[in-house]
Amino acid sequence: MTNNKTAEKAPKNPSYAELTRVLRKAHHAFGNRANFRGLDIGYRWQQGQPTDEVCLRVHVDRKLPCDALMPPQIFPTEVDGIRLDVIAASYSPSLEPGTSRSAAARQPYTMGGLSCGRHGEGTGTIGLVVIDSTTGKPGILSNWHVLAGPRARRNDPITQPGGNDGGFDPRDRVARLKRWLLDRNGDAALAELLPDQPWLPLQFGTFETVTKTRSARLGEILTKTGRSGPLQRARVDGTGLYRLPYETRPGIYEYRDIEGFKLVAIEESSEIAAPISAAGDSGAAWISASSGEAVGLQFGEDVPPGPRVGAASSGAIACDLGTVFEKLEVRLAEFRDLLEQNSPNPVLTPHQRDQANISTSADAPSPGWPHPAHWTDNSLQAMSISGRPDRAQGRSPAGDIVPLIRVSPNGRLPSPIRDHHRNIAPQFSLAQDIWLMRLYPALLDYDVNFRGVFLDEPIAQRISAVDSHGMHAFFARLINSTRHFDGIGLKQMQPIDFEGVVTYFQVCQRINALLEQL
Repeated sequence: MTNNKTAEKAPKNPSYAELTRVLRKAHHAFGNRANFRGLDIGYRWQQGQPTDEVCLRVHVDRKLPCDALMPPQIFPTEVDGIRLDVIAASYSPSLEPGTSRSAAARQPYTMGGLSCGRHGEGTGTIGLVVIDSTTGKPGILSNWHVLAGPRARRNDPITQPGGNDGGFDPRDRVARLKRWLLDRNGDAALAELLPDQPWLPLQFGTFETVTKTRSARLGEILTKTGRSGPLQRARVDGTGLYRLPYETRPGIYEYRDIEGFKLVAIEESSEIAAPISAAGDSGAAWISASSGEAVGLQFGEDVPPGPRVGAASSGAIACDLGTVFEKLEVRLAEFRDLLEQNSPNPVLTPHQRDQANISTSADAPSPGWPHPAHWTDNSLQAMSISGRPDRAQGRSPAGDIVPLIRVSPNGRLPSPIRDHHRNIAPQFSLAQDIWLMRLYPALLDYDVNFRGVFLDEPIAQRISAVDSHGMHAFFARLINSTRHFDGIGLKQMQPIDFEGVVTYFQVCQRINALLEQL
């Protein structure tokens, strides 16, 4: 659709209060049309480029020339003296519902910007780590259609990463669904983190803390880190109300009008605009590039005409975070919440003690948690190991490996040796001597999160290293520095001694082979 004639010169920049009043009137007049997709206050566009003129804009799924329309179908050129612009746009949730892709790298801490999803459903993005104001417990904030959906029930498991990124339950379970919102106020949901799930009040990629929330401002630049890729930038092009189709009940689709704002790509040249959204970005938080304040929670994106398979969009829509926080009764998580959740003297790994350097302010004490930049360390690759240290002089750090916390489906930690070891019965003495008496206690001394590890469990399931060399160096340093291998005549271990190992049992075999050479 298009306007039928050139309008008289309307006020170029009417007051926001006047525009808001006219917006309500226009929604009452046009909101029942079949092709209606939104109504907002935003910049007028000409020949594919935005102008500095602010006007009332109606969004339709496609525009037609006036001679193809009946007179009642033609939009007026203005409403109460305010110019009316018609924009061809259609929106849908930016969820990743397709088939599984390659497994995403698993991160040991939950943060905003990481992949997530309800078990068995699509994949989206964690917007922010928040605190439930009703319980004081930490949780993750994302969209209703990411964490809940039409088949959701309270306490449904949430995985990180989402199922389409290789995550599955219970191994990657990090939270349980608590409550949600899908109405004019927004598309959002809260999932409470499991008690043993480590988290940080940071945004993945930038590793910055969000301290405040506020409403969007027309024309400002916002940034986000979503499941689809690295940091992306966009400009707020309009604020208003947008209509999206949702599967509200199994097999039943309905339209929902949701208040929020529209973002458009910042053009890198006169012809090319970088995409700002792709499937799986639903739930990502849009943050002010200048102040670091959280502004919106993405829930949809532009749907271009024609087939769309894995394509990225140059437009996105987000709901107001302040409203979402109020309705879901949550607030931003801070480092003080992390400290209060743990004991005054939390058990930290040697690497955490060495690298912890985060504080909430200049005069606040260090919370004693590692910065994500230190999760993996290339210095391991160039590190050489000298003679075994004198245990009387204390232990040196065992390595730059981050253990991941995982528990069994019933919530109980498994015992270190049980049915998993029946298939290695002929070598049970090796498991008893080196594993239970030496290697397993050494791992527990290094980090309590190794509790419950199985002898034949893949090493990569619990710990993360920058590369395989880092993994080899970790075991060499661990064994060379722990008291549990004292008194048996073991020679200095080198990283090369552990090349090719993939389970803890194979680590024990390498240690045993070195002992047999003595």
